[in-house]
Amino acid sequence: MSVMKMTRTHFQSLADLCAEIIANHPEFTKEQCISIIDSFIDVCDRSNKNFDPNRFQNWVDNKTLK
Repeated sequence: MSVMKMTRTHFQSLADLCAEIIANHPEFTKEQCISIIDSFIDVCDRSNKNFDPNRFQNWVDNKTLK
């Protein structure tokens, strides 16, 4: 089975989605938020060797800290 290589645009969309999930659930603990972000990062990392997990994390942090 061929896996689609995701691009920066895909990563940004997924980071937005991740941030939205976290922002819409203030009841999530810090550990739960970390787990959600890590799950997204894992999927992205497997799709493209050029994926930057720190950039993804920063994007999510910037969206959720507003």
